Amino acid sequence: MLGENNQDDSLLIQRLRQNDAAAYIELYNRYHSKMYSWLIRFVKLPEMAEDIIQETFLKIWEIRHRLQPQQSFPAYLYRISRNKAFKLLKKISRDENLRGRVLVRSAIELNDPEKDFQWQQYQQLLDNAVSRLPVQRQRVYRLCRQNNKTYDEVANELGISRNTVKEHMMKAVQDLRQYFYRYDKVILMTFLITILHLTIQTQQAG
Repeated sequence: MLGENNQDDSLLIQRLRQNDAAAYIELYNRYHSKMYSWLIRFVKLPEMAEDIIQETFLKIWEIRHRLQPQQSFPAYLYRISRNKAFKLLKKISRDENLRGRVLVRSAIELNDPEKDFQWQQYQQLLDNAVSRLPVQRQRVYRLCRQNNKTYDEVANELGISRNTVKEHMMKAVQDLRQYFYRYDKVILMTFLITILHLTIQTQQAG
């Protein structure tokens, strides 16, 4: 996450609650690098990470009078920036250009042994998650996603209706999302970029 409060965070928050801009800037400077390091692992694009940081601190300013000095300031930052990161991932999943840039960035990072290990973890978890799906749902998912077949092709091959194929895919997405929520946030974010795109494809195929 973003670490624990520095011991004088509470004093800065007290000043911030009194509209002290200097305290606000000091908190920004104190946590900017930590937030950037955390966010870039998920959103991949530097400008996107910076946008989330700016939006997060704008929100902090808006709610400054409600901040509690005794509570963890990093926890505030984490909660706000996490929600904004998830919204951004939904946007990425809908935008072909953004999605392409993220995937290119991810491919470049695969030259990094640590990133390659994370990708291998993701693939192993995905294979394990798919293998846990009910037999027919698993069959439909593999035909659609791994064999790149259309809903109509899968329906003809399995002797079921197109609507049944779509229903299996929607339930598969839900099951896989629930499975991945148990795991490391980096792996979860990698999964979300993929699965959110799949969700949109499934909805558009209706």
